[in-house]
Amino acid sequence: MKISQLKYFLVLAEELHFVKAAARLNLSQPPLSRQIQALEQELGIALFVRANQRVQLTEAGAAFHHDVREMFAALDRATEHAKGVAQGEVGRIVLGMAGSASLGIFPRILEQFHREFPQVRLEMQHLIKAEQIAALAGGKINLALTRSPVRERDMASEAIHREPFIVALHERHPLAALKVVPLEKLENDKFVLYRGNTSPSVADEIVDMCRAAGYYPHIDQDTGEMQTAVSLVAAGLGVTVVADCIRSLHLPRVIYRPLTVRSRRVLSKLYAIYRKDDPNVLLKAFLRLAKSVGQA
Repeated sequence: MKISQLKYFLVLAEELHFVKAAARLNLSQPPLSRQIQALEQELGIALFVRANQRVQLTEAGAAFHHDVREMFAALDRATEHAKGVAQGEVGRIVLGMAGSASLGIFPRILEQFHREFPQVRLEMQHLIKAEQIAALAGGKINLALTRSPVRERDMASEAIHREPFIVALHERHPLAALKVVPLEKLENDKFVLYRGNTSPSVADEIVDMCRAAGYYPHIDQDTGEMQTAVSLVAAGLGVTVVADCIRSLHLPRVIYRPLTVRSRRVLSKLYAIYRKDDPNVLLKAFLRLAKSVGQA
C-alpha cells in the first residue's frame, strides 16, 4: 500500500467522480482507476460502487475514508511537530534544581520562557547538587541550576545570574541591630553551611570569604541546602551566609542583613550546568533567555 494510493482514494471519495478526481490530481482517468483497483485488491474489499464515471462509497469504503483522513491529519501534526522541535519551538526541557534556585530570578525566567515558547514543556525536579550531576550524566535531566560550578569535563557551567550574599542571624544575635554585618565580626560564631554532597560548593566559597576576612570558620552544622541552613539558624544553632533571594523565606526568629568582606559586597552566582553533547535544540534557547533575564 502506497501513500499515493491513499491520497488518490481520499480525492475520489470527496469528488465521487473519476474524471473530476483525476483532474484534481493532474492525472488521466485510467491511471487513477488502476491505482484504486490495486488498493481494493490489496485490502481485499470493495471501496466504491461504480456507475459509469460516478461512484459511491461502500459501507466499508466510508469507514476506511474516515480512518484515512484521521491518519493524514495525524501525519500533518507529526510533520509540524517535528519541524517545531527542529526549530526550537516545540519540545521538552527537564530541569534539576536545588531549593534556593527556585527563588529569586527563576520565576521570572520561567514566565518569560513560557511567553516566548508556549509549546515547550518545562519539567522540574528538586535535587541537591550531587543528585543533579548524576541525573545530568545519566541523561535524566537537560539542565541543572546550582549555586556553584562543576569540574566534569563533559559538562559546561555558565553563570546566568548574580546577587549579593547576605547573612542570616537569629533575632537575638548581638549583631542583629546592625544594618550591615561585616563578615569579620562573625569570627567567633558557629557557622551552618551547605555542601550538597559535592565539590566545589557554596560552602567552599563561604570558607574562602571567611579566610579573606582573616579566619577559618567554626563549622558546627553541614546541611544539603540553603533553606535547611536557615532553619537551623532559626533554631539558634548558628549563623549562615546565603544568597539574597533567601530573604523570601520569612522564617520566625530569623533576620537577614547585607554582608561585607573587607568593606566590600560579595556576589552569589546562579549557574546553569548542562552536558556539552546534549542534542536538545531548546537548551540553547533556554540558556540565552535565562542569561538575558538574569543579567537584566
